[in-house]
Amino acid sequence: MQYHIYFRISRGGIGIPFELAKAEFQAVFGNFGLEIRRESWARRHMQVDLELAPVDVKSYAAHLGYTEAILLLKSEPYRGEVLSPIERGRWHVGWVRRRGQKVYQTEVYVQDAESLLAHAPDRREFEIVQAGEKRKAFGHHAHRAMSVLDVKFLYNIAKPSSADLILDPFAGYGGIIFEGRLRGLSVIASDVDQSLSPGLSELAPGAYFVSDVRSLPLMPNSIDLIITEPPFRTVHRRAVMDAIPELYRALKPKGRMVFLISSDMCEEVCTSFERLGEKVNFVGVISRGGGLRCPVLEVGPIRIEREEIVFKTPIVSRGMSP
Repeated sequence: MQYHIYFRISRGGIGIPFELAKAEFQAVFGNFGLEIRRESWARRHMQVDLELAPVDVKSYAAHLGYTEAILLLKSEPYRGEVLSPIERGRWHVGWVRRRGQKVYQTEVYVQDAESLLAHAPDRREFEIVQAGEKRKAFGHHAHRAMSVLDVKFLYNIAKPSSADLILDPFAGYGGIIFEGRLRGLSVIASDVDQSLSPGLSELAPGAYFVSDVRSLPLMPNSIDLIITEPPFRTVHRRAVMDAIPELYRALKPKGRMVFLISSDMCEEVCTSFERLGEKVNFVGVISRGGGLRCPVLEVGPIRIEREEIVFKTPIVSRGMSP
């Protein structure tokens, strides 16, 4: 069946590259006979074939981040009749004329803009402890939260299964945890900042702990998937790099990781994982405020034998959240 895909142009005033939106769509629909017929980089849309009925396309599209709409196409020869399509912003529904054909376009999926706004970092309240008292905060004020669309993108690239145990070791204001909960997935939250305990323990009841990521209270080979955005500030850089062997220790032999990092961390992160025998795949670059460019990396599952690795992680204090 033929479909017309309309990608989002921007989120939060920042552009979304066509190739990034396309990569997310391919990650979700690549196993369903996806064939790309036409692309328009400038207009952010493409025409594809999929071996899926519209009801199934709608179901799989429900968690897409960078896709705005999906339309079903049915074509007939054009015989000169007057066509009166209905405008829906960037697209039309009903009969339209295209390359000597008349095409009937039906909306199969349209992204829920109101839901996205409700879950955005500047709308979603998060409880923290400050000066010994609990108060409500918003992640974007403290630069500890990701765009909803970017979080959805990371999950779609990671392709988690319902059986996966997922870890975010740099949980911050819990955007990755929140999205995992919406999807009905099992997600463990961890962060070294104890002031985040009220909000994170609410998002991940029974699955949140305070810990330095260089010494996690997790059994070896216990995590299926890590999805995370480490802190970018220089003061945290060494700790992030030192944490990589510890994340590797916690991951199952065929486990995977998806990292959103700053561009100046990319080379060192890739080198660290490659030394541990991991295959690192560069997915693309997400643009952030202030001109920041953030590569997305997939790590695993190819690795050398664990017995050949000697882990030397520092022992640091850690405590369970209240």
